[in-house]
Amino acid sequence: MNSYIHDFYVSKAYYLDQEEKVEPIELLEVNFIQNEEQFTNNVSDGQWIRSENGEHNINSAVEDSSYATVYLYKKIKISRPQKAYFLLSVTDGAKVYVNQRPVAVHFGYNYNGEAKLVLFDLRKGSNNIVIKTINKDWDWKIKCKILDEKQGQILITKRNESQEYNDFLSIKLKPANYRHTYTSRVGTFPRLIVDKPGLAREYLGGNYSIKVKWFDSQANEVFYPKIEGRYGFYAEIIGANGIILKKGGTLFFLHNDRMVWNNRLEVSPEYFPIGDITKEVWKEHKEAISFYMGHITLESIFQQENANLLLSFLHEMGKHKYKKDKKLTPLILNGDYHAQIKQKVLGKTEVYKELAPPKNIHSQPQYLKDEQKSFQRNNPTFTKELRKICEDWIKDEGSPFDMILARDGNILFHDAFGEDDYGKFTINTPSEIASITKLFTGILFAQFVDQNIIGIDDPVGKYLPDFPLEGPQAITLRHCFTHTSGLDGHGLFNGVHNPWLENTLFQTIKNKTAGTRYKYNGMGHDLAGKVMEAVSGKSVFRLFHEYLYEPLGMKNTYHTWDLGYSVHSTAYDLSLLAQMVLNKGSYGGKQYFSEDTYEKILPKDLKQFYPNLTYDNDWDRGRRVGIGTMFQEWKIKNKDLGTESFMLSENVIGHGSATSSQFRIDLDNNIIITQTRRRGKSRFGHHFEAMYQHIDNYLVRGVK
Repeated sequence: MNSYIHDFYVSKAYYLDQEEKVEPIELLEVNFIQNEEQFTNNVSDGQWIRSENGEHNINSAVEDSSYATVYLYKKIKISRPQKAYFLLSVTDGAKVYVNQRPVAVHFGYNYNGEAKLVLFDLRKGSNNIVIKTINKDWDWKIKCKILDEKQGQILITKRNESQEYNDFLSIKLKPANYRHTYTSRVGTFPRLIVDKPGLAREYLGGNYSIKVKWFDSQANEVFYPKIEGRYGFYAEIIGANGIILKKGGTLFFLHNDRMVWNNRLEVSPEYFPIGDITKEVWKEHKEAISFYMGHITLESIFQQENANLLLSFLHEMGKHKYKKDKKLTPLILNGDYHAQIKQKVLGKTEVYKELAPPKNIHSQPQYLKDEQKSFQRNNPTFTKELRKICEDWIKDEGSPFDMILARDGNILFHDAFGEDDYGKFTINTPSEIASITKLFTGILFAQFVDQNIIGIDDPVGKYLPDFPLEGPQAITLRHCFTHTSGLDGHGLFNGVHNPWLENTLFQTIKNKTAGTRYKYNGMGHDLAGKVMEAVSGKSVFRLFHEYLYEPLGMKNTYHTWDLGYSVHSTAYDLSLLAQMVLNKGSYGGKQYFSEDTYEKILPKDLKQFYPNLTYDNDWDRGRRVGIGTMFQEWKIKNKDLGTESFMLSENVIGHGSATSSQFRIDLDNNIIITQTRRRGKSRFGHHFEAMYQHIDNYLVRGVK
């Protein structure tokens, strides 16, 4: 029984008008076929599809899979009644019935992540399995496996252990003061304790000790807090079994508790949409919001460690230490601070060449120029139709966006469409661009490579002593950027904000071999960020501002959290970065990296580096990946000829995102397409392809 379901009968696809704007959970409730009789009576023009590895590509059975519905049917026979587990992965959504009883409803959104595991009953003899699955856009895959009760329990235990171990590695240290808060009074340092002592005892061999060093605001080691302000700690949690977890943190010390008593703090935050609370209600109750938000803020200051970053930042700004630099943030200063502490703890003796700013050059590589008026005057039909595609997109999906189309350095189209609860969307409205962040991280790293400070194939342990992997287990910077390190996930363990992230990641990967498995993730980028901090002594977020955002003039771009997914930006700012890449490393009279380095970061077939590389799924197999870049080929089918052809060229690089923001550079045709939005909806692929096809027809194929 412990095997994949290798074949299904797949019905014809259904496209119901009333379903087009329905969310997946609603869609799955419409016209569900529950049993064999209904299936036989209602389903026609179907076919069998088979897969040896249990992964069924439904696209192969459906001509047009955009926002479609199909039913899968399978009959299995067993000799005795028993309980079993259904293991299900699906790209968008599926509802499963076994013998007319609902077993599972599952929404994929992370097809390559953890599959849904559900217990159900099988009867002796024949058992009918019917799955209704829906697809929004692009990939349409489903993987099903039935496990007996014993094997299902083993898998559950492994999952629980894995999650529990990650929870252990995420242990935090907190002050053991009488208020259990992160702010303290000048005079003595509080004793630090772990927030999950049971997990600590389990994974540290029972007993453990905590050794702590304290540092003042200048990153000098001190033994008690003399004055008000920022203090940081470096701590080692040492287990009886030899495991050492390293932790760092920031506390703020006050002369007294004057912020606790008799304070009324008024806070009036900008409206944020939640539930059915409207802007009108928000405005009407502004006074109540201000009062309660003040209470919430004061509580947060004492109960949340991150509040100390803000207090420390404001305290230091008040002393005019950084008055001239208004772009500094609490995250940048805190990152700088712990980078300094780390260097002192490690007793850094290596002297790395300081990263030089982008150098001035006499040549003037292609600038982005606004040529919309002249282009639209000469190409009115193209512009009118492109605008209509965008307006139809907004009308259909309601998700606002901005976009730029540029060619040969000329901006041909630049506009924003739609509005949401925050108001009208403009060309200056930043949106989270999610995984396009990885491209930013790669471009910053390219500057270190270009100046021979870091080598792409250098092992991480060369720069981070807490990552002592050698030989076949050594993780290189190329591994980090090409998703072949063995790391997994996004934003784990406090991400790049964890001063000792490499110590945590080492615990997860020390028994794995790098370069053997492709697994898309963001933790490799965070690890690379730690390398860049180690050689520069600066917060990686400061590096982004100093070496990318400011020199390129990216006025509406900022990082919030992670190096794999958390940049906010606009289509225009993205186009500046795109043109710099298209210019092979230069823009605006400055050279960020050389053409040699440009060639190094381009996507490549990973098999040339890792011949034994395996993939978790067919979608990633053979994918060409570079340093922050990927090939983004888009093919369209000719239904009449039964052929496929590239839209734009086959040499389109860039990155996509979970918010459906897009970054495309056509290297052959010098075309840039950038788009930012807060989220894509169900028919994103349909409209994106229409836009792509329109641009391809006119600018590449010359179809007027």
